[in-house]
Amino acid sequence: MFGLAACAGIHRKAPEPAAPQSFYTVTGEIALARHQPRVAALQYAAAAAHDTDLGLLARAADVAAECLQPSLAEQIAARWTEVDPKSVEAQRAAARAALALHKIGNAAAHYHFVLVSSPLGTDAEFAALETELGGNDNIFGARQLADRLASSFPSSAAALRVQGFTALRADDPAAAVQSFTAALALPPASAAHAPDTGETEENRRRDLQQSLARARIMAGDAEAPLAQAQEKVQHEDTSVNRLDYALLLMTAQRDSAASQQLELLAHNAEYAPVALRLLGLVEFQEGHLDAASVKFAELLRADKYLDDAYYYLGLIADRHDDPEHALRLYAQVQNGENVLPALLRATTLLEKHGAAAAGEELLDRLIEDEPLRAPDILAARARMYAESGDLARALTLLDAGVMEYPDSVDLRYARASTYEEQGRVGAALHELANLVNLRPDDPGALNALGYTLADHSRDLPRARRLIERAHAAAPKNAAILDSLGWVLFRQAHSAEAESFLRMAYAEDRGGDIAAHLGEVLWQLGRSADAEHIWSEARALDGDNRLLKSTRQRLHTAPTASAASPPAVPPVAPHTAAN
Repeated sequence: MFGLAACAGIHRKAPEPAAPQSFYTVTGEIALARHQPRVAALQYAAAAAHDTDLGLLARAADVAAECLQPSLAEQIAARWTEVDPKSVEAQRAAARAALALHKIGNAAAHYHFVLVSSPLGTDAEFAALETELGGNDNIFGARQLADRLASSFPSSAAALRVQGFTALRADDPAAAVQSFTAALALPPASAAHAPDTGETEENRRRDLQQSLARARIMAGDAEAPLAQAQEKVQHEDTSVNRLDYALLLMTAQRDSAASQQLELLAHNAEYAPVALRLLGLVEFQEGHLDAASVKFAELLRADKYLDDAYYYLGLIADRHDDPEHALRLYAQVQNGENVLPALLRATTLLEKHGAAAAGEELLDRLIEDEPLRAPDILAARARMYAESGDLARALTLLDAGVMEYPDSVDLRYARASTYEEQGRVGAALHELANLVNLRPDDPGALNALGYTLADHSRDLPRARRLIERAHAAAPKNAAILDSLGWVLFRQAHSAEAESFLRMAYAEDRGGDIAAHLGEVLWQLGRSADAEHIWSEARALDGDNRLLKSTRQRLHTAPTASAASPPAVPPVAPHTAAN
C-alpha cells in the first residue's frame, strides 16, 4: 500500500486524505528513514491538507522544508495560517517557502507579519533574519526581499543592516554603501531595544563600519577607506585594527600590502592562526602553490583551521598530479563549507583513476550525510558523467533529480547544460526560458538564458536585453559581467566587450572568464596579452575545458574574424549565483 501511495503522489499535488491521518504520517516517517524526501513531504502534505492539529501542521511544514520541497511547504503553510492566522511560526514557514520559490511579494508579506507580531520584537527578528538570509541560496531573492522590508521599516537600523548585507552578497556594493551609511546615521539602539545577539552595541556598530568600508572599496572607492584603516592602525596599533586593515587590503586586491600586515599579525600568538590561513589563501589565489603549502602545513602543526588546511593542501596535491596524496587529504575534511567540494573532488579523482565503483559509493553516502545538499550533489554527479562522455546517463540522473526535487533551480540549470552538450540547444533554451517565466525578476535566471542565447549567436538583441537586466540588479557579479562582455563580442563590439570582461576577470580569475577575455584579446590582435591571461588562469583552473578548447581552437585558426566569432563548446549556464 505504501509503495502505491508513493508512486501515485510523485507527479501531482498532495492527495486528499483517503485514509486515517496516521497512515500518512507513519508512511511519511518511513519515507524519511528510507531517504525518500519527495514521498515523505507528499505524505505529510496529504495528512495536513484537511487537518487542524497545530502540532501536525508544524511537523508537516518542517518535513517539507527539510526535504527541499518548497511548493509543498507553501501548501502546508497556507493550511497552517488558515487554521491559526495569528501564528508567527506559520507565517515564518510561509515566508521561507515563498522565498525559496522566488515569490518575493508573498515572502515580504509573511515576513512583515513576523516582524510586527513576534514577541521577541522587530529588531530581534531582523537580527535573526540577517543570519537566515546570509546563508540563503537564493542570493538575489534575499536581496529583493530585504529591499521590500527596508522600505516598510525606513527608520530601523536593523532593517538597513539586512538590506546592506544582502546587497553586498548580491554583488551590488554601491547599494550596500547607501544602506550601511543610513544605518550608521541613526542613533544607537538603547539597551532595552537592542537585539539579544550576544554582541554589544559598540561591536555591532564597529562591524557595520568595517562592512561599509568593504562595500566602498568594492564599489570602486578604495583610497579613503584604506587611508582611514591605516591611520587607525598608526593611532592604535592593536591586532584587531591591523586585521581589519589587512582584510580591506585583500578586498582591494592589494595582496602584497595585505600579506605584509598579515606577516606582522602572524607573530601574535592569538592571531597567528587566522593570519596564516589568510596568507595561505592569498598565496593559493596568486598561484604560488608551494608558498601556500607552507602556510597550510603550519596550520596543521598548530591544530587550527584543520578543515581549510586539509582542503587546500588536497587541492595543491591535486594540481601537482598526486591523486593518492590528494585523496588522503580530502578525506580529512570533516566540517565546514569545504566538506562537499572536497568529497566531490575526491569522487572525480576516483572516477578518473579507475575506481568508479568507489566513487559511486562515496556519492551515495554523501547524499545520505548531506540531505540538504542533495540537488547540488546530484548536479555534480551528472557533471562527472557528462565529462566522462556519458551524457545520456547524466541526463537520466538529472531527470530523476528533477522528479525528486521539482523546485530545484540548480538541477534545471544542470539539465539545460546537459541538453546543450548533447547539441540540443533548443531544449536547453526551453528549459531556461521556463525558469525565467517562473522567476522573471531573478538575475541568475535572466543571465543564464541571455548567456546561452549569446553563446550560440541566437537572437542577440534579446540576449543582451536579458543580460543588461541582470547587470542592473547585480552590477559587480562576475558571471553577469562575463555574459555582458560575451554578448557584446558576439555583436562585434570587441573593444567594449574587453572592458566588461576585464572587470569580470578582476572579480573571478576562473577559466571560463579567462577563455572569453583571451579570445577577445586574440581577435583584437593582441595574442601576447591573450596568452598571458590564459597562462595565469591555467595555474588556478588548469582542468577547465573551455580554457583548453578555446586556446587550441584559436591556435589552429589564428585569423578568425572578430565580427563572426566561432562557436565554442557548451559550458554550464551562467547562473550568476556564486
